[in-house]
Amino acid sequence: MKRTLAAMLSALMLMTLLPLTSPPARAELDFDIGCTASSAYVGETFGWHVSNVSGGSGRYEFTFTVIKDGFAYAPELSRGGTPWRDFTPPAPGKYSVEVLVYDRTNDESAWAEGGEITVSPNPNKIIKVEPLSATSLKVTWNKVPGASEYFLWRSTDMKNWDLIIYIYNGTSFTNTGLKAGTRYFYKVGYDRTGGGDGIIFTSWLSPAVAGVPMGNTRITSINSPSKGRVRLAWAKAAGATGYQVAMAGSRNGNYKTVRQLNGTAAIFSGVKSGSSLYFKVRPYRRVYTTTYWGQYSAPRAIKVK
Repeated sequence: MKRTLAAMLSALMLMTLLPLTSPPARAELDFDIGCTASSAYVGETFGWHVSNVSGGSGRYEFTFTVIKDGFAYAPELSRGGTPWRDFTPPAPGKYSVEVLVYDRTNDESAWAEGGEITVSPNPNKIIKVEPLSATSLKVTWNKVPGASEYFLWRSTDMKNWDLIIYIYNGTSFTNTGLKAGTRYFYKVGYDRTGGGDGIIFTSWLSPAVAGVPMGNTRITSINSPSKGRVRLAWAKAAGATGYQVAMAGSRNGNYKTVRQLNGTAAIFSGVKSGSSLYFKVRPYRRVYTTTYWGQYSAPRAIKVK
């Protein structure tokens, strides 16, 4: 018995002399934040992603908070186990993202901010919609740097839109086969290759711009029937509700509007006798409170009696 107690005491004394040991420390959570582009335009969609997560169990949850110009902009969005977030900026600025990674197994979390991207105003817009004839409109839009293709949409009521064409080269399209006097709305979008991972952005559509196809007119007769008077007549243009007459002192001079009327003829009195004048006419169509203009005719000259 005494020998047994002595052995136990010796073992206890030996244990007290051994250095204390503890389980190895667990590494802290660490991860990288990346962005699919280094720059973008308003309305383009890009994304942030988390990679190279280390120091945890592998069972993670991710929460993303968008930062704009140094302030929290979009509310936190828990993605569960999805390590990325897509975003479409509605305004210019410098954007980044704050990411919270939660290790569900070890009940630990870490956060970091990164993935800064500069968002600029979107240059995508339609410059003009002009009638070429009673059945055609030419649509012209801005060139977007890096755009690989454009796509044009059309509507007659701003509610139902049809994709009418993809354009791979150029920034204009002539839409034919239209109905004279009908108002058509157009929007343009584009695809382009961004920076970073080279992701393809699909932009939002530009604001709508409208046009009305209408026929061209021409001056059919011009004369000076008496002193200080000029009589002018022109051809009717399909789709037009009226006409605007402009006058100048030379062919390439500064034309000023002298009459706006519904008919196809006009007489001008009180014109300076002996003067040489030039006239041109263009059709227009009034839709509610908006006036849509056609092309000017070639100018015609007259020597006033």
